[in-house]
Amino acid sequence: MKKFLLYLFLILAVLSALFAYILYTEGAFKTHEPIEKSNLEPFMKCETGKCSTAKCDGK
Repeated sequence: MKKFLLYLFLILAVLSALFAYILYTEGAFKTHEPIEKSNLEPFMKCETGKCSTAKCDGK
């Protein structure tokens, strides 16, 4: 019974390491940098058709 549990643990450890490696190579653990607020301001200030072009040019 001890050998069975040992082999089961070893198999699970190898499979989990393989799964973690695959996820790591696919980029699952990369952190995403937040979008700067200044990039969103012109879009959020004006909606299409509700303001003149002078207001929505991002100045």
